[in-house]
Amino acid sequence: MNFPKNNVARKILNWLLPLLAVGTLAGCATPQYATQTSYTPPQTAKGLICVAQCQDALTQCQNRCSAARQSCIAQIEPAARAAFDSALKTYEAQRRQYETDRQFYELNRSLRMGFFNPVFVPGYGWVMRPGYYDDYYDDAPTPPVAPSLAEERKRLIHERCDSAPCPCQQNFEQCYVGCGGGVKKTVVCIANCKDSDPKPSSGAESSPVVQQQTGTPSTN
Repeated sequence: MNFPKNNVARKILNWLLPLLAVGTLAGCATPQYATQTSYTPPQTAKGLICVAQCQDALTQCQNRCSAARQSCIAQIEPAARAAFDSALKTYEAQRRQYETDRQFYELNRSLRMGFFNPVFVPGYGWVMRPGYYDDYYDDAPTPPVAPSLAEERKRLIHERCDSAPCPCQQNFEQCYVGCGGGVKKTVVCIANCKDSDPKPSSGAESSPVVQQQTGTPSTN
């Protein structure tokens, strides 16, 4: 005896589950936090001159880091093309395997009838199974994703060029404190906040919308 398969109910359930998941996640979104930095300038003219020198050193450091990053990006193309060629070979092998798996999948589905259905299993040949075996366990093979030269380039830039150390802001803040100024860091909530979460201060010198601020205070 064959058990009927309620494909309509399954399709409706597959359509509803993602919507329910999105609604659940939206209702319990995790708060996002950032570090807000505020500066208290020195109280003496000498201290203010010192801070101006710190700012000059910060600008020079940032220019050096920017130049180093651009130089790194300019040299990334050969590595990106090599990585793309390697990924393309892997993709072609995966695509051929996918085409074989897809053909077996479609052949198996076309032969399912009666109480027992023949199923071709690579490496074993044709085997018999009950006809009421749930299709849930027979997912169609997933096609591989083709590689992209642009994505490989972006990945290598992030790994090799964006990860280079550039402690300009840290050095600036140490210099700022050495001049007699004050630097205060506060963890604040910037999204999905609760009433009890600390909020950004409107008087801070740096914008709180990034995880770690790099703005510099005014010497005025």
